[in-house]
Amino acid sequence: MKITSQSPSQNSPLSPEIKNRSIGILCGIAVIVLFSGFTLVSRLGFSSSLTLADIAALRFSIGGTLLLPVFFRYGLSGLRWREAAALAFLGGLGFALFAYTGFSLAPASHGAVLLHGTLPLFTFILVGMTSSTKAHGGQKLGLVMIFLGIVAMAWDSLATATLRQLFGDGSLLLASACWSGYGVLARRLDVKPAHAASIVAVLSMCCFLPVYLALPGKAILLVSWQEVLLQGIFQGVLIGVVSIFVYTRAVASLGAVETALFTAAVPCATTIGAVLLLAEYPSAIALSGVVIVTIGMSVAMRAGVVKKKFD
Repeated sequence: MKITSQSPSQNSPLSPEIKNRSIGILCGIAVIVLFSGFTLVSRLGFSSSLTLADIAALRFSIGGTLLLPVFFRYGLSGLRWREAAALAFLGGLGFALFAYTGFSLAPASHGAVLLHGTLPLFTFILVGMTSSTKAHGGQKLGLVMIFLGIVAMAWDSLATATLRQLFGDGSLLLASACWSGYGVLARRLDVKPAHAASIVAVLSMCCFLPVYLALPGKAILLVSWQEVLLQGIFQGVLIGVVSIFVYTRAVASLGAVETALFTAAVPCATTIGAVLLLAEYPSAIALSGVVIVTIGMSVAMRAGVVKKKFD
């Protein structure tokens, strides 16, 4: 009688590697949903009396307060102050203030492409500058398509935009560079997701709130409580806490480049939402840019999966 033995990995339905990757993919999908909502809800907030400073204050104060116990428990945990400050600026203050500036000046479709659609490009550039990681054929094709889609959006802006909108587009690109830097730095420092989120939220709160309290003309008390509640929950809880956690968790499982590729799906979702919720209809050129960016993301992600399978 022949007896065959099975390894533990064969007995278990999911190996640790597959389970870890599955969690990363689920977090990546959550990132798409959260980032799409981030653009739409922020644009909705700016259509009311709320100012950039008001929305930023809701994000930093609520997120920082919720994560204060985590920060007190872990502190810096071996990180140097300059590393913690870099995480807080890239993932908190810098990203949020540049993004809100862009959202207040540019259409939602531009926010989706120029902020979230460019994340794979900025992330790949930063990873290439700080490591030996190189793109292979399929990923290169996908990144080129993403770049072409962004060029289409930029052409649309240059052809029809005012100086105000161009400034907004530039702010969105700076926000994308900040978030890409956060993902790469969090991966390099190997910071746990909850710990990274607490550093970003608490340090951003401590830096921004004193400045906000000194500013005149606060509009939080002038708008309806429903508006404040919507922005508070979305900006403070979902974006200020949850998005940082799930993005950092996805980076830990998939790497900075592959996680950033998920965000290239945000333009398509956001453009559809902008039509339904904000009545913002993109031009034909802008819509083609959205489609090209989304297809490029799919090509690059599929190429990454195939490469991992055969490595």
